[in-house]
Amino acid sequence: MNRREFLERIEGLSAGALAAGASLSLGGCLGFHYVNSSLVDGRVVVSKAELGHSRFVLVDAPGFQLPVYVAHNPDGGFIALSTRCMHRGCQVEPAADRFICPCHGSEYTPAGEVLKGPTQRPLRRFPVTDEGDRIAIEIPRGGDAL
Repeated sequence: MNRREFLERIEGLSAGALAAGASLSLGGCLGFHYVNSSLVDGRVVVSKAELGHSRFVLVDAPGFQLPVYVAHNPDGGFIALSTRCMHRGCQVEPAADRFICPCHGSEYTPAGEVLKGPTQRPLRRFPVTDEGDRIAIEIPRGGDAL
C-alpha cells in the first residue's frame, strides 16, 4: 500500500466513525421527551396529557434556565427534580438508570440521591401536587433552584 492509498483509507474510516458518532449522539437526544408548562399562581403546571406514558419527561419551566425532571413514581405519584448538579451547577443528563453530570462525572439515582462524587449533595427535589388532569410543581423563585 502506498502513501496515497493509506491516506484515502484513513479518510474513509474517519468519515465512517464521524457518521456513526453523529447517529449515536442524535439517537440519545431523541430519547428525551421535553414538554411545555405554564406558571399558575407561582407554580409550574403541566398537563398530564403532555406527560403521556413516558417513563420521564423534561419540563421547560417558564423563567427558569434548566428543565425540571418529572417522572412517574411506582406508587402512581410523581417526582420532580432539579437538573442542576449540586457540585458545580452543570445540567445533569438522564441515562438508563441514573443521572450523569457531563462536567465532572457526578452520578445520581432516579430519585436524586448521590451515587458517585465529586458532588456531596443530592439533586434538589420539588413538591408535586396531583390536580386531576394536571400536576403542579412548587419551585422556589430566586436562589439556585434551577
